Amino acid sequence: MEACRSVSALTRRDSSSSIIIVSVHPRASLSRDPREPSERSDRINDGFDMSAAAAAPALRLQYFNIEGPAEKIRLTLSIAKIPFRDDRVAFEDWPSVKPTTPYGQLPVMYVDDEAMAQSDAILRYCGRLAGLYDEQRAREIDEAVSLVEDMRESWYPNLAVGMVPEKYNLEKGSDAHAATTKAMRERWIREELPRYCGFISKRVAGGKFLCGDRVTIADCALVPLLRRFRSGGIDHVPKECLDAFADVVAYYEKFHAIPEVAAWYAAKSA
Repeated sequence: MEACRSVSALTRRDSSSSIIIVSVHPRASLSRDPREPSERSDRINDGFDMSAAAAAPALRLQYFNIEGPAEKIRLTLSIAKIPFRDDRVAFEDWPSVKPTTPYGQLPVMYVDDEAMAQSDAILRYCGRLAGLYDEQRAREIDEAVSLVEDMRESWYPNLAVGMVPEKYNLEKGSDAHAATTKAMRERWIREELPRYCGFISKRVAGGKFLCGDRVTIADCALVPLLRRFRSGGIDHVPKECLDAFADVVAYYEKFHAIPEVAAWYAAKSA
């Protein structure tokens, strides 16, 4: 007989490190294998009631103290109330941390102290634990995740030119650097953003998520990218850039209204 576990989220910061500990309080144990997703996926998305999140291995997610490619993983785990250690690496500590990672990059997920790299692989692993990625809908979810990745890859050179101009044969801080960054970013927002928002709008029209009525890892992958566009923190990218796409804005707001998501970002801003 399947047992249930009632959980309540608790977030605290270890005073001796940069690790944020996100934990749950179990009242009973779950005997079912957490990697059996289909029934849990239905339950998780029924009104976004995550109170029956399955038992998970000890998880430590290591990344810098920014959203970046780790945020989709943090959201996946937070929505399902799966406990994990959110290990934020200070940039000045990166030279000493880098040799300890599998491929010299972050994020890295430690699963019972065994390292796992590559953010999309980590996302799918955590999605299975969370019930947000199951084999019955894998084809549809993978398609949506790939669409998000196409959008991110299309945008990235326009972001990177401002940060690493030498890769584009530009001198940092020069007039040519400033002009090229402005031109590239404005062109992308003018021409490419509407194209991708059109694709997204078709999928979320009528109040849906990317893969229908239920949230999946594809939504956890897309929303951090949309948050970046709306942040007002990127030169030549106005924070109102999504406002012309009503379905995308409604989708963005619906995702942020999920109680676990709202609590996650409320804790970050506190």
